[in-house]
Parts: sequence; structure tokens; C-alpha cells
Amino acid sequence: MGWWQDLTAANLLRSGRVIVHPTEGVFGLACLALDERACSFVSKLKQRSPRQSFIVVVADFHQIEFAVEQTEIDFSVINASWPGPETWVFPATRAAPRWLTSAERTIAVRVTGHEQFARLCSRVGPIVSTSANPKGRRPALNLSQSRRYFGYTVDFYLGGNLIVPGRPSRIRDAASGLALRT
Repeated sequence: MGWWQDLTAANLLRSGRVIVHPTEGVFGLACLALDERACSFVSKLKQRSPRQSFIVVVADFHQIEFAVEQTEIDFSVINASWPGPETWVFPATRAAPRWLTSAERTIAVRVTGHEQFARLCSRVGPIVSTSANPKGRRPALNLSQSRRYFGYTVDFYLGGNLIVPGRPSRIRDAASGLALRT
């Protein structure tokens, strides 16, 4: 896809808008993670509870480390899995925005291995990204399916390729290493 599409997506995210974009395995519905209003709108589009937490995706862990409690976490296994389709659930710090944390005060983080998505995160900072589908529907694997789900309620559809179509990221607990979703 063209550089201008990436730039358009970044500018829209910075202005509080919602986009659809390619990730490692499925198309994602995304907004800036630090924009509470935009995150609330993504929850509405997904037809999910506003208290259901999201995955925060970054190009580099330093973009989100302020929100992650790092004591008693063995980062050797985590760092070996990043960048890539591996999401880790950490205890959240007090600085973590409440809309990004679970009821248990955890935060889910992934350092993306998708080159285009990583460039987008580098430009705008942490991004909330969830599969592009309403509750109960299959995740979108292309822009056409995404448009059928969301139509004009999404501000921009960013084209691009999936790395492993149909495979969502694995989710693991950072403290124990146990898989929460495979």
C-alpha cells in the first residue's frame, strides 16, 4: 500500500478516529490507546462491554512500559517472543489508564511483528487493536469483509497483507508464562 495511506491512517488515529488495518493474523479495528473516547467507540462498534479490556499494540515496549508493572517478571521469554503475534498480560501500574486494564488491574501488550502496523505504532504511539468483527461474528480476513461489518462507522480502511491469515495472536500470562489463548 502507498505511504500516503499509512500517513492518512496515522493522522486519523491522532485525531481520535477509528480505522481498520491488517495485523499478523486478522484485520483489526484500531484507535489510539490513550484516547478514552475512541476506545469507548471501539467497544461500541464491537458490541462489547466497555469494561472488557483490549490488547495494546506497540512498535517497541518502551512505548507502553509506563503502564506495566515489571517487577518479578522474567523478560527473557517475553523478549524472545517479540516482535511477533504474542500478547502478554502484565500487572498494570497505577499510571495505566483504567480503560486499558482489566478488573484485575492487568494490561495486555503485544510488540507487533507486522511491519506496516509497527510503522503505524511508531508514528502515533500505543494502539488498541481488536479483531475487526462485531461480537459473535468471525474476524475479518480482508477489507471487503471489514466494510460489510462496519460500513461508514469506521473512518478509514487501511489496505495491506496479513502475515498468517486467520490466526489471532496467542495470549500468555507474563507472571506464570501460562497460555490464556492459543
